[in-house]
Amino acid sequence: DPEIPALFGESQMTRLSIRITPQTIVITVLLIVALLALVFIDSLIAAPKLLFGRSLSALAPSLFPEIIISALAILCGLSLIKALRDDAENPAPGPSRKEWLRGVAFFAVMTVYALTMEPIGFLSSTALAIALSTVLMGNRSLVQILALSLVAPVALYLAATRLLVVSLPELDLIERAYARLFGA
Repeated sequence: DPEIPALFGESQMTRLSIRITPQTIVITVLLIVALLALVFIDSLIAAPKLLFGRSLSALAPSLFPEIIISALAILCGLSLIKALRDDAENPAPGPSRKEWLRGVAFFAVMTVYALTMEPIGFLSSTALAIALSTVLMGNRSLVQILALSLVAPVALYLAATRLLVVSLPELDLIERAYARLFGA
């Protein structure tokens, strides 16, 4: 509306663009999903395993998801404000076809990762997701891809299961080997 800057003066108000871009759509959807996840967190997190009527962990199973989802909501809110402000000042061209395809492929990789976590376990699905993601982002070094895909899932698994005492889905074979190796 051309009358608004004339009434308030452009220097007195921060202009926000209301142009809908792929970036604002993605950020808005992530913000809505994060807020809904926070509201329904108790329905999304399974009850902890009990041993003799007591929880095996001193921490609530929803603690870390609440922290991560809260951080996601805050960052999405800040990103949305920044994107709207930047759009008003410097409208940027949209993503190219190659960038769209890379984004769709990455979304597909993360969807497959989430769907394979339970049937093939954390280590296998994480190694697969990391390998596919690094190739998708342009890494062509087989040594780097293998090293990252093998070391990162093991480090994450040990950190989650040993330090944070979080149970992760895993194949029986791997859990037996883990129990023998660490005497768990």
